Amino acid sequence: MEYKYIGKDAKRPSAVERITGKAIFVDDIRLPGMLYAKILYPKYAHAKILSIDTSEAEKMPGVVKVVTGKNIKHPFGDCLHDRLPMAVDKVRYIGEPVAAVIADTERHARAALSKIKVEYEPLPVYTDALDAMKKDAVLIHEHSEKYFYVTPLYKPTPGTNIAITYEIKKGDVKKGFKEADVVVEDEFNFHHMSSVAIEPHATIALHHLDGTVEIWTANVGPFAVREQVAEFFGKNISDVRVHIPHIGGCFGYKSDPGIEPLVAYIASFVPGRPVKLRLTRKEDFTSTFIGRGIRARVKVGATKDGKLTALEETLYLSTGAYADTGSNILIVAVQTSGGVYYFPNAHVKGYSVYTNTPPVGALRAYGHPEAEFAIERIMDMLARKLDMSPIELRKKNYITDGKTNVVGEKFKKSDGDLFKCTESVLEAIPPKVEVKEDENYLYGVGYAGLIKAPKAATFASKGCHIKFNVDGTVSLNMAGGDVGQGLWTVARQIAAEALKMPPEKIKVYNEIDTQYSPWEWQTVGSMFTFQGGNAIIRAANKAIDALKRNASLVLKRDPDMLEYDGEYVYDRSYPDVKVAVKDICRGYVTEDGTTIGEVVDVTSYFRLPGVQGPDPETGMGRTGGSYTMGFQGCKVKIDKRTGKVYIDHFATSIDVGKVIFPKGAEAQVLGGVLMGIGETLMEEVRFKENGEIANPDLIRYKLPRIEDLPGKQTVKFIETPDAVGPFGARGLGEHPMIGVAPAILNAIYDAIGYDFKEVPVTQDMVKKVLEEKGLTVKDKEE
Repeated sequence: MEYKYIGKDAKRPSAVERITGKAIFVDDIRLPGMLYAKILYPKYAHAKILSIDTSEAEKMPGVVKVVTGKNIKHPFGDCLHDRLPMAVDKVRYIGEPVAAVIADTERHARAALSKIKVEYEPLPVYTDALDAMKKDAVLIHEHSEKYFYVTPLYKPTPGTNIAITYEIKKGDVKKGFKEADVVVEDEFNFHHMSSVAIEPHATIALHHLDGTVEIWTANVGPFAVREQVAEFFGKNISDVRVHIPHIGGCFGYKSDPGIEPLVAYIASFVPGRPVKLRLTRKEDFTSTFIGRGIRARVKVGATKDGKLTALEETLYLSTGAYADTGSNILIVAVQTSGGVYYFPNAHVKGYSVYTNTPPVGALRAYGHPEAEFAIERIMDMLARKLDMSPIELRKKNYITDGKTNVVGEKFKKSDGDLFKCTESVLEAIPPKVEVKEDENYLYGVGYAGLIKAPKAATFASKGCHIKFNVDGTVSLNMAGGDVGQGLWTVARQIAAEALKMPPEKIKVYNEIDTQYSPWEWQTVGSMFTFQGGNAIIRAANKAIDALKRNASLVLKRDPDMLEYDGEYVYDRSYPDVKVAVKDICRGYVTEDGTTIGEVVDVTSYFRLPGVQGPDPETGMGRTGGSYTMGFQGCKVKIDKRTGKVYIDHFATSIDVGKVIFPKGAEAQVLGGVLMGIGETLMEEVRFKENGEIANPDLIRYKLPRIEDLPGKQTVKFIETPDAVGPFGARGLGEHPMIGVAPAILNAIYDAIGYDFKEVPVTQDMVKKVLEEKGLTVKDKEE
């Protein structure tokens, strides 16, 4: 089908503001009477607080108030109420707020911190789930069974550090392994990392004297922030208002309420005065959410001809000091543990375990990279044991039309064509390298499938408000956060197509305000195009119907006899009988001044159709709603002298249903692959034995640089229209990084014959293996 506006490149609505530096971010906001907060953090990652003396700090110049957690009455959260905005009786990680100073300047607030005296009783520190699960481990939360859990699915284990246990049971896994001719099992580890957005966290909170609360923050879940702040203070939700200006990147850790409850708590001590907290880069590492941190023990069975028979797996999430934001990641990882493959029998169990690190929260792709890293690595190992091509093994076991994933969801042809994606990548990177080795380098190729669903709350919805203006233009208002991914562009293109008018006639919102924006759950899960796009189409159709009703009064025709083309509503039999949209968008003014018809101002919503919570006993159910699948491959060369891994060529093919914004879609893949390279070869939040982060800055925390880009990237989109998606489109934002780590590690094995089972795989790790295998060469000078 030919489209006029989607599938074509377009100008970004926010481009001029951002390029010229005119875009307003939280830290640009100055409010009358603004005060500033700085936070005191503990010396220990796990300790009882014996006493806090703030008397000297209160006497410091410019200090207005010193705040501790002694007034906190109860924890808060979303799925699991175990979080505290500030430590009360004990600290559970090195970046947990112990006290805050409110002052007239940041400098004065910072200077007063050193005057606060805190006495601690240190406790044992655990940074890995396996250590925290030991029988003699000290409890990080002594009474976790008393917390509020939103669903019985969340099962804490009293008397342990296990916050959540979740499992799925499909078929008969024992029978499946009996039918297997070959069994492979191994352990894989995805270390912690950080989202590291270009804009560190910042929030302003103001408790008005009438009891209402106003917040300005960089967060893609403003309504979640509003609800949790309201609940914490016992206020009506309508009494909390959240503003979202431009956001300088997210990648996950700005999607759940983070520092907002903390700043709202601090500001409650100075009603009538706004309080700003701006985190440093170090604090952004130590005192917000981190990501990943999942260890997987995997066992797979197959017949001698390569048919998979069973999957048994246990996942351990080191969820950090609080489990509210991490536990759903564990659940998603369990649900996606089978990847793109059909397993007739599966038993997968996951544990979310309290540890003494910053809490784990969302990070791009949310549980999928961790689980699919393990399954894609073990598929290569299984192929070698079967003496079969890893490509052939994969194709033989893809989830195809009528087959089910590990949670029992049946797939349809309209869910995508994984075989076409595979062939596209193989055309770009053939499975055999021309030269395996030369004087300086070793070469290899590797591949991985990928799959992702939104995995959202069953009630998750996106709304769209369309208002026709008197000149026939349109104002479009939503609550999706554009963090650089081009969301506003996609929204305008879909609206232009649905309303049959040029994008230039549609003004898309550039800030979010919970007082006026239509309700949205969160901008997460790569589902704005799918959900938000459908909400736009529904609202557009509702607006067009209203225009036709107005036109029917003017033209004296039944509404179903009328057509709309963006400029006019006309009689389909007699097109010359028409009325301009601009003349009827607020009703029609007759010759004598009487106005007939309605104002065209509509709102519509869309949620994932048919999504349900998993069965409490089996863990099974329709938990995805919409899936996007793809395939990735890479060719690496490894320097024999240094062990450095170079990505010569990386290819990605994803079945997106329909490309809406081509340049934006390609950019998502290019950026996602580079981010995946970072977490595969260098990025890791490293912890010392005492729980302190060893690298909380951009010097020691290594990010990919321009020289780490692949020598070549190939991006190919397959377009199998989704049965429900807007114009057939599916989600794309997070998917490009899912298969990067296993593809690279599979390629490293192909090059040097060694199986790395954890990421990141650093240059030193590769060099050590090369030395052990006698594959290194000395520099010519030597």
